[in-house]
Amino acid sequence: MKLHHKALRHFISVSVIVLTSSFLIYELIASNKAMNAYMRYIIEKADSSFLYDKYTNQSIAAHLMRKFSSPKDPVSLEQRKALCNAFESVNGAHGLNLTRHRYLPLRGTLQTHSSNCIDQLDDIFLLPAFDQAVNVNRELVDYGHGLGTLEYKFRYYIDLKNNYIYFYNLVNSYQFTMNHWSFLQKGTLGINQNDIDDIFTGRTVISSIYEDDLTQEKVMSFLTPVYFSGKLKGVVMVDINKENLKHIFYTNDRPLVWRYLNVTLSDIHSGKKIVIHQSETDLFQYVHYINDIPGGLRITLSLDFAYFIVSSWKIFVFFLLATALLLNMVRTHFRLYHNVTRENISDAMTGLYNRKILTPTLEQRLQQLVNSGSLVTFVAIDCDKLKKINDTLGHQEGDRIITILAKAIQASIRKSDYAIRLGGDEFCIILIDYAVDLTPRLLERIRNNLQIIAPDTSISFSAGIYNMQPNDTIDDAYKASDAQLYLNKQKKHHRS
Repeated sequence: MKLHHKALRHFISVSVIVLTSSFLIYELIASNKAMNAYMRYIIEKADSSFLYDKYTNQSIAAHLMRKFSSPKDPVSLEQRKALCNAFESVNGAHGLNLTRHRYLPLRGTLQTHSSNCIDQLDDIFLLPAFDQAVNVNRELVDYGHGLGTLEYKFRYYIDLKNNYIYFYNLVNSYQFTMNHWSFLQKGTLGINQNDIDDIFTGRTVISSIYEDDLTQEKVMSFLTPVYFSGKLKGVVMVDINKENLKHIFYTNDRPLVWRYLNVTLSDIHSGKKIVIHQSETDLFQYVHYINDIPGGLRITLSLDFAYFIVSSWKIFVFFLLATALLLNMVRTHFRLYHNVTRENISDAMTGLYNRKILTPTLEQRLQQLVNSGSLVTFVAIDCDKLKKINDTLGHQEGDRIITILAKAIQASIRKSDYAIRLGGDEFCIILIDYAVDLTPRLLERIRNNLQIIAPDTSISFSAGIYNMQPNDTIDDAYKASDAQLYLNKQKKHHRS
């Protein structure tokens, strides 16, 4: 029965943990769904920003193509002279505004492989159109507020026909020079000439991730072709660096998400990637979202589990408190049940079992033990001369004698045995699988314990022993042990 109650208690405790954990798991699943939806929003926001940059590139490229195709104004001798006077060479590179803004018609820096100032003469006088197009697009109203569209990004034009590069911003050519003019063939920018010829057919923008020679960091670029007379002349490019990408992906409405968000941008074709942001912690990813966007780019977002802990600490506290409270209620309930049960089958004066322990369930268990070959021994005990003690010293002293004997019995048996007070000074001990030759030693232990517990009190008792047989009931076994006790008591009386 005790094992049954223990198993039931464990089952209910496990059920409580499963129940409260189910609530927590439900919250995790709901949070996962909500955060997946938020991940989609982040990607849509980034895609909108990229779309804005693509549109800007296309607008600049279209403006250049119109300028290249329109009738050109004649170049005066003074213009030629001013250009050649401003033409310079630095670190093996040639061009305009290499170290400072010397050639005012151009806002940025032009670098070329040619040392002759007139090789790209016609193009140079048309390049202010590039500056104008970039300025016009920068001055547009930010219709995509919060998409990172207002940030100044690095824009430039590469002319594939005349092999020069023009940066919208001034570039210090002491720190960076475009010396490797075979970059298209070597794929330094992540593209090859043959790829451009094929890809640009029917497409206006491609995306690429490459390592920027200027900053030595990976950047993402959008490339837009510029055609002249039906042939590819050059490419308008915009570089979006890691800081730009951080502003594009930053979760303004949820700063806490950003602390635990991992963001990676990958080039599907080249396999190169930019790690835009990493979580402050690295427990494990409980939201993982991957999405491919037009242009051969893949965005990977993952949210660390620490975010759920930090953002949902109230749920965790509720989970822990509810679990602890319910488990305590289960423990208290079974403790009370055990106490009530114990009181129901326990003798109030001695603390031993009372007659109520002798149930059909116990009888069935004892019979099963006997039938399986285990020894079940009944020992009947009662005090000697208790009536005389009650008559001469009073019932209070008689009760004290009974209590002392009960303590000696309890101290002498094992936990698997049963010590029962049947009433008055009558006791019964049921020994489970106890060797026959050890039973007399048990009686000696009881006598020794009496001396230890009450050395100043002389207490004697008589006992009868009976080994339960198959088909015996508890009543049969006890009566047999009690009959033996009566015989032993008579023998002791005759001897005295």
